[in-house]
Amino acid sequence: MINLRTTTVLYIIVIILAYLFLPWKGIFLVLFSLLYLFLLAYSSFTIGSNFYLKTLCSGNIKESKIAITFDDGPHAEITPEILNLLDLYNAKATFFCIGQKIESNKDLLLEIDKRGHLIGNHTYSHSHGKNLFSSKSLADDIQKNQELILEITGKKAKLFRPPFGVTNPPIAKALRNFNFHVIGWSLRSFDTIHEPEKVIRKVKKRVKNGDIILFHDNRFNSIEIVKSVLEYLKSNNYKIIRVDELLEITAYDK
Repeated sequence: MINLRTTTVLYIIVIILAYLFLPWKGIFLVLFSLLYLFLLAYSSFTIGSNFYLKTLCSGNIKESKIAITFDDGPHAEITPEILNLLDLYNAKATFFCIGQKIESNKDLLLEIDKRGHLIGNHTYSHSHGKNLFSSKSLADDIQKNQELILEITGKKAKLFRPPFGVTNPPIAKALRNFNFHVIGWSLRSFDTIHEPEKVIRKVKKRVKNGDIILFHDNRFNSIEIVKSVLEYLKSNNYKIIRVDELLEITAYDK
């Protein structure tokens, strides 16, 4: 398996051999180093690469089962609408919640749990900055959200999704402090940047057995998107289940 350690060792070996034996070593060293840096960057933004850490991104392709997930909530207006749609279509989902959003929506977090959906850790602050590059800061941020979820629900989350789906060495180091299943996705809806019609069309075209679909419950257009997608999945005999059932893993630590 290609990962950071293996790739770095191979990079060093090739660089040494090239320096010792190639007559045109300068050009080769520059090009090979650029390739190495590209691989590092690409893997950071590709959550299913398993380059920096192990992630779970899809389930059994032999069964007509799908898991839908929601990031960046809970939202006081949108999340209740999503929950009602899930009830309407007899579907279960997994919500990766931000601690700062939980603080002002504690009853809503309880409602998510009460209705039989999963709650995962999506960090407390969902920071765009230092938390992506400081393992200590990120670990503290994750722990703060863990304690908040536990305080409200009485459950210790075992599922984690990194902000933006980014992985890198500091994030991998921070996660060593926790016993998480890191959950990615196999179908990203891009519901935060595209018009509903385009998102719906894309999901209908690409969805397949075992998919984990990424949505967000902090955008009003997600309500229309989720309704259409749920209707399509049900009409095509997909069973919409929680991530723990799809992947056959445990969702909470005892």
